Amino acid sequence: MSAYTVEMEISGDTAMWTRPDTGDCPVSYPAPTYSAVKAIFESVLWGPAIIVVPVKVEICAPLQYHSYYTNYGGPLREGKAIKDG
Repeated sequence: MSAYTVEMEISGDTAMWTRPDTGDCPVSYPAPTYSAVKAIFESVLWGPAIIVVPVKVEICAPLQYHSYYTNYGGPLREGKAIKDG
């Protein structure tokens, strides 16, 4: 089997690489995980004989973090928030 080096540049205004341990309050990793990079490549370049092995991720621009609020309605809400709706 031959090995080929393939590179891809991905850009966007916003991305979130969610950590599974953060539950309902998602927190993002600063860079995509191994499995996320593998899945991005496989979504574009897939075949039964293709094996994708990510080896490196380069961050080409400064990271910017954003705060987001959700309409969480679970049991951990504060009492005042429940009264106010």
